[in-house]
Amino acid sequence: MLVELVINASAGTPIDDKTAMIILKEKNGERVLPIMTSARRASLLTMRAHFDMPVLLPFTPTDISCQLMEKFGVKLTRVEIVAIKDGVFFTRVVAEREGVEQAVDFCQAPDGLIMAVTARCPIYIEEDILAAQYMRPTGENTFAISINTLSRHMLEEALKHAVEEENYEAASHLRDELAKRTRLPGEQTASDTAE
Repeated sequence: MLVELVINASAGTPIDDKTAMIILKEKNGERVLPIMTSARRASLLTMRAHFDMPVLLPFTPTDISCQLMEKFGVKLTRVEIVAIKDGVFFTRVVAEREGVEQAVDFCQAPDGLIMAVTARCPIYIEEDILAAQYMRPTGENTFAISINTLSRHMLEEALKHAVEEENYEAASHLRDELAKRTRLPGEQTASDTAE
């Protein structure tokens, strides 16, 4: 079952000033979903989602793609969040032309979300993914997020902090999550840059 989401807000992260979270909210509910992205993309997404301004000149590659699709009679109909792997959400982008739908699978979520807000089409998520990944309230103005929504860099920073605080149970969970993840070619870790 698909659940519709709307872009609710963006927030910085304590890791660095280049990383941000896009906060998606269940359209007719209370659950919220954090998606990590760059601060630049988060700013663009929230601006486009909350201010109904036409894109007169192509500003981003997404703008160019949307304008080309429009010229060729292709309409973006929906973006679906379909998977999460190693802290990265993936989307399926669905478009229609002359009554025939076609989809592109496994686009990184920030790219799919920018397509959705630029084309003004709905964003959906599979119910089971939302149920597993949404932010859970833990107290007044505090939330817990699923460990697998964090990037490798965020996990390494959290591990460093857990060890400094002598929270060995948290450190163990963080190490386990890091060990499960495959490293992408060319990806650097905090330990690589420390050498």
